[in-house]
Amino acid sequence: MSLGKTDAEKNLYELTKTMLLKKQLKLIEKPDELILRGKSGKKWKFDLIVQNDNSEKFGIFVKDWKREISVTQLRQLNKACRDIDEIAGGILVCNQITSFAEDFSEHFGVQILSRGRLVSKLRNYNYNY
Repeated sequence: MSLGKTDAEKNLYELTKTMLLKKQLKLIEKPDELILRGKSGKKWKFDLIVQNDNSEKFGIFVKDWKREISVTQLRQLNKACRDIDEIAGGILVCNQITSFAEDFSEHFGVQILSRGRLVSKLRNYNYNY
């Protein structure tokens, strides 16, 4: 089965969705279900939310930028996860990751994934590119 587009043509949101479906996670992608109000009263908007077999939900920010991800984005995701009780953790998906951003992601307790890692994981699932 082919994706129809090469990895270079696929946008990051589509790659992320494909990977999560391959892992057989439940995707929440309806716009009204992606905006959650936190304990602070602030509304947080995720690009996707996934739910695992243990019914834990994880908020996902997808930043399909040409530049490297900033620590500010990691902080925002961390704040959202701490503010919303039903979100167990966060995942930030981006095109480029610096070692600085990786260090901060560990500090903030969020996972960070690059385009290259998504493509590699899909290849490991024997998904033809």
